[in-house]
Amino acid sequence: MNALPENTDLIQTKGKKNFRQCKDCPLTPSKTKTAAKVGMVATLGASAASGVLKFKGAKPLHLWASFAFVGFTALHWAVSRRPQRTTR
Repeated sequence: MNALPENTDLIQTKGKKNFRQCKDCPLTPSKTKTAAKVGMVATLGASAASGVLKFKGAKPLHLWASFAFVGFTALHWAVSRRPQRTTR
């Protein structure tokens, strides 16, 4: 006995987001979201390490890592938000 119907193109999944993507955009939303998460973790780690450790370039590294963290957070927010509903 087959659990799936013959025509699997008609199966609709619940909760799947539909994204509009530009033709020239090289990154898909999932890759952009992953890149934003990796960037957030890396910059948060660099900021924490430069805050705890004492070396010559700790202050500038802490400052720039903090700015980069805010930027990656904004990118993650922009990619993760739900698409706006169109009015009928």
